[in-house]
Amino acid sequence: SDGPKGPLALPGDYQVKLTVAGKTQTAPLHLAIDPRTKGQEGPLQKQFTLSMQVNDRISQLHQAVNEIREIRAQIKTLHFRFGQDEKLKPALTAADDLDKKMTETERQLVQVDMKGSEGNLAFPSMLNERFDSFSHFIDAGDTEPTKPQLEVFQLLSTKLDEQLKKWEQIKKDDLPKVSALIKQVDLPALIITEKKKGE
Repeated sequence: SDGPKGPLALPGDYQVKLTVAGKTQTAPLHLAIDPRTKGQEGPLQKQFTLSMQVNDRISQLHQAVNEIREIRAQIKTLHFRFGQDEKLKPALTAADDLDKKMTETERQLVQVDMKGSEGNLAFPSMLNERFDSFSHFIDAGDTEPTKPQLEVFQLLSTKLDEQLKKWEQIKKDDLPKVSALIKQVDLPALIITEKKKGE
């Protein structure tokens, strides 16, 4: 309901920077440790490290889903503009086959059938929901991650790596072949927009 979030910042000195209408202001910020957890800096650092790893994995998952959906939108546009042209049918059929292959991977990454707020009652949670739920468990206290938590992270990471590997293979093998077919009939090739630094 509240969307993805980053890990809680560690105690320390920071700077807050705000830019509005071309003007920037900065102010110091000191985050103090809860007095009840004094001496727990080591466990907090380990918790923060795991939270950052989970955050990175969620970002990788979302990047793959965004790329899949970007390609799908391009395929949909090709169908809308050129779907009635018989000589383009083979290229569009190849694009549809690519879409089916991408969908298999996307369905493991996110729950695509859930359309409403109560859809999670009818459909199983997929990797993005599992990572998100896991991130809330990690940040629930000021303690070092437990062995079972580290094992769950490893399990989720392994499953994500399997799907990311499939997506990389599709990008390396299938996408160029379909793009070449499309270019042969003078249609714009399917491309994935390069992610800008800092995004």
